[in-house]
Amino acid sequence: MKEDRLLSKIERDNYIIRLQKEFASTGATIPDSVAIDGKTIRLRTYVFEILKKKGNLTPEEQEEADRTAALLQKKRRELVSTIATAQDMTQREAEELFNTILGIDRALDTLYRIHEPRSSAQEEAKKAKVQDGRRWLNLVKKIYSRGDEKAPRERS
Repeated sequence: MKEDRLLSKIERDNYIIRLQKEFASTGATIPDSVAIDGKTIRLRTYVFEILKKKGNLTPEEQEEADRTAALLQKKRRELVSTIATAQDMTQREAEELFNTILGIDRALDTLYRIHEPRSSAQEEAKKAKVQDGRRWLNLVKKIYSRGDEKAPRERS
């Protein structure tokens, strides 16, 4: 079976590169639980509970979320190091670790954003509309600025 063979250096490097991509964790599933320093954190439940309280967290809850984020960052580094250095890792094991890291990244993203105030759906829609408008405006500027560069050559 392909998944049971050992991971090659190229495959190992590809996993590391894919982890560094900006939107790698998009759509990733947060792990149910993660073991860190002998403690098991029910990560998915914890992150969703924190997310529900976003904008209304007590200072103690914010500190706990920051501590959890620091622990998750440590666990992430350990798992990335394992993929990068383990010589007897199969493709299946590497893929499982890779998916766990992506889930941790998604949890970290959520925990880092808890300090932001909660926004309503209307506010989010308004922000998205403004961003879309800016993108369209930039596209139009690019198109017409290219046309301006050609215009002097056409006249000569």
